[in-house]
Amino acid sequence: MKFEQVCQSINAFFAQNPIIRVMLPLSVPLMFVCVALQVLGNFISLGSVMSAVSYIGFLFMLILALSECKFKMASIGLAIYAATYVYSLLRSIFKYHTVNWVSVIYLLLFGYFAFQSYRKSLQINK
Repeated sequence: MKFEQVCQSINAFFAQNPIIRVMLPLSVPLMFVCVALQVLGNFISLGSVMSAVSYIGFLFMLILALSECKFKMASIGLAIYAATYVYSLLRSIFKYHTVNWVSVIYLLLFGYFAFQSYRKSLQINK
């Protein structure tokens, strides 16, 4: 089964729920709002609750965006999210003179997902 078919099946499942059906067209802007909160959280302490809400919100909105086969927008969101971990890694190296391995793992993970999503958007546009 192709990944696009999986995304369409997930979209059909989400379209049955009246609350999520309203959120489907807003998935990309809400995903970018959650990413913006994560970026802002690197500079200003937003609190653990807000960080958790933006993290879970980002992942849920990413799934909704992927269910609509918006791979390019998903890759942009994932790339920005990976960039937050680049900042976190560089901050730990220069400020504390240590490597934050969690940031390295998340950077590799979200960077890989961003790259794969971008490759998928190029395949779809051909």
